[in-house]
Amino acid sequence: MSKWYKNLKVSQKLMLISICFLAPNSLMFGLFITSINNNIEFARMEKKGLEYQRPLEELLDLIPQHQRLAQHANPGDPQSTEQLAAKQSQIEAAFDRLTVVNDLHGVALQFTDNGLAKRNREHCHSRHVRQEWQDLKTQLARLTPEVCATQHRHLVADVRTMITHAGDLSNLILDPDLDSYYLMDATLLALPQTQDRLAEVMADGESLLHGKSISDEDRFEIATHATLLKNSDLDRVHASLKTALNEDENFYGRSVTLHARIPAALQDYVTAAAVFNDQTTQLARSEKLKVTAAEYFAAGQKARTASFNLWKIASEELDILLQNRIASYEAQRARSLWVTVLTLLIACGFIAFITRSISDPLREQAAELTAANQTLETQIAERRRAEAELRRSEAQLTAAQTIARIGSWELDVASNKMIWSEENYRIHGFNPGEFAVSYESTLELIDPVGRGVFAAAIQTALQEGKSFSFEQCIIRPDGTERTIHQRGDVVQDQAGQSVKIFGTAQDVTERKQAEDELEKMHQELLGTSRQAGMAEVATGVLHNVGNVLNSVNVSANCVANTVRKSKAPNLAKVVALFRAHEADLGHFLTCDEKGRQVPGYLAQLAEHIAGEQAAVQKEMAELQQHIDHIKDVVTMQQSYAKVSGVKETLEAAELLEDAVRLNAGSLTHHGVTVVREFGAAPAISVEKHKALQILVNLICNAKQSCDSTGRDDKQMTLRIMNDHDRVHISVSDNGVGIPVENLKRIFNHGFTTKKTGHGFGLHNAANAAKEMGGALHVHSDGDGRGATFTLELPVHHLETSV
Repeated sequence: MSKWYKNLKVSQKLMLISICFLAPNSLMFGLFITSINNNIEFARMEKKGLEYQRPLEELLDLIPQHQRLAQHANPGDPQSTEQLAAKQSQIEAAFDRLTVVNDLHGVALQFTDNGLAKRNREHCHSRHVRQEWQDLKTQLARLTPEVCATQHRHLVADVRTMITHAGDLSNLILDPDLDSYYLMDATLLALPQTQDRLAEVMADGESLLHGKSISDEDRFEIATHATLLKNSDLDRVHASLKTALNEDENFYGRSVTLHARIPAALQDYVTAAAVFNDQTTQLARSEKLKVTAAEYFAAGQKARTASFNLWKIASEELDILLQNRIASYEAQRARSLWVTVLTLLIACGFIAFITRSISDPLREQAAELTAANQTLETQIAERRRAEAELRRSEAQLTAAQTIARIGSWELDVASNKMIWSEENYRIHGFNPGEFAVSYESTLELIDPVGRGVFAAAIQTALQEGKSFSFEQCIIRPDGTERTIHQRGDVVQDQAGQSVKIFGTAQDVTERKQAEDELEKMHQELLGTSRQAGMAEVATGVLHNVGNVLNSVNVSANCVANTVRKSKAPNLAKVVALFRAHEADLGHFLTCDEKGRQVPGYLAQLAEHIAGEQAAVQKEMAELQQHIDHIKDVVTMQQSYAKVSGVKETLEAAELLEDAVRLNAGSLTHHGVTVVREFGAAPAISVEKHKALQILVNLICNAKQSCDSTGRDDKQMTLRIMNDHDRVHISVSDNGVGIPVENLKRIFNHGFTTKKTGHGFGLHNAANAAKEMGGALHVHSDGDGRGATFTLELPVHHLETSV
């Protein structure tokens, strides 16, 4: 072999060297192209899973609708029967589309008997699920409501399992890019979950609202649903889609359609879901049902419709992102092929040129040896530099661990041996190397209660191959206790067996002590806030009830006057006449002049007394309404009495309507007409009880201003306007107005133009508006020309989740 090589010409040697050089590079390029092709196929599998999910999502929407129509169906009502048949036709069409997509991608996604059996999902084959639907539809007329609901829920559960299977086998659950991954999380997991839960909550809530009362158990269940809808569903969908939007520009360029379509659909869903969740929360907390079953179902249906619309848009955008990824990989593959071909052509030409231009093989070999020697020296110098850098990095790591009080450790599973860093020794109260480290000796340093937690965490991490994080208490040799935060990751071999654990231990004793002190201070602050909140509740109740008591006093006086002027005492005189003529009563009534007038008088007296009774009953009914209104005022005020400083997101129109209801009785009694001019405005972020108290005060003042004029056309106008990041709520009246010289002093403490006023209401209202980040303004053209008070409140902004 050596002799053969020596006999080769220089050009032949160069060609042989070139071939040896190009062969491994060609292999690496082949592996690179294979990797790109695998990535393309990976994304195409995701598109298949997304396409398979679309008819399943339709079924997830239609089946709960069919359940409700079936439970409320009236066999004798043609319209009800027609609606049920139409919904069944829609479900059949969705199953047809599922059959088509199953024929296309069912084998690739392992929707086969064998593929489903491996995962214990045999019952989720498309033909089995469709047969389950056919059986349900056939037996629908004979099923009890409970059995009907159970079978519908079972069918929905099978559809959800099919969605999960499609996600597992189509790579969606393993998506490598954050924008498409979080879109997948919303479409495959979060939105189907919230859609299912919305249907369940709608059914339970509607059923409860059809009853006359709600038990404590039902309230607890509804409250649990509301909490899950908010924390587990709504927040997750919002966070996932916001993260997808934020991360989009980091992968394959910014998607214009994603940023144009997702935010609006997300806002619609968040708004509708929040309204429905608020109604669900009120249903769980209210003693008196204030929403009808139809209204509650309509709110829930709006939330579900918004969620399915959001799913449709997110699914389409995910499809676009996947296609963009495929196009990017295909372009990368094409570029790589062209660059490689061009490189090979250049290399071949260069080799040919060098081969032809070599005239002195020995000189060329000498030059190559010199170059190789220089390269070797450079590599040696680079290696020495790398070794020095490694030593410096190790020193920096040791210093960093000491400063941060973070130690590191390693556990070898096979030998059960542990290795500690120097800082880990110090954290546990030892000098480096003076403690014989092992798994068993480490357990001895942990307090008896925490040993089981540490052992269980290590065992679980080894079995599942997952990282862990927990806190534990250790006891140093000197008897002192320290709190340690343990974190760790598991290293597995090619067979999937756990072989090592790398962990860190951070001394967080001082931080835990600070957190405990902070929690104590927080609890004290909450107690103070509750006391302040109770004082505001008492003030609000007394203020609002006082307005209603004026109307109660009027009704009571009317009843008293009617009773005082009653003709009922005259009946006693007639009775006295009858007793005086008991012996000749017939002669008295027929022959005596007074006796003949008695029947007619009794008829008139009876008619008059009946009129008095009707008047008293009318006044008593109004009096009862005023008393009921007082109860409503107290109940509503209690519902708004929350801890001071806690802001809520709500609609301005809803807040203003609550304020009008609190003054409704007084406005009606004084004959004040209320005109509403509500413009479109976003939600506001305020302390609800403070904002409501301000509006109640403004409406009460406007009513008194109108009443003081004595005019017949008393009118109050309520307006809502949107001004960028502010919402303006104004209360205008055609009352006595405000002199120009008083406008600058109207909000001063103690200033008032009322004879019985104290000058506290507007001053406190202005302060409350300022505390909420808003303001209170006033405008009047002068005496007799009315006034306008405008409450300016901040708009609620959605927080961006990362």
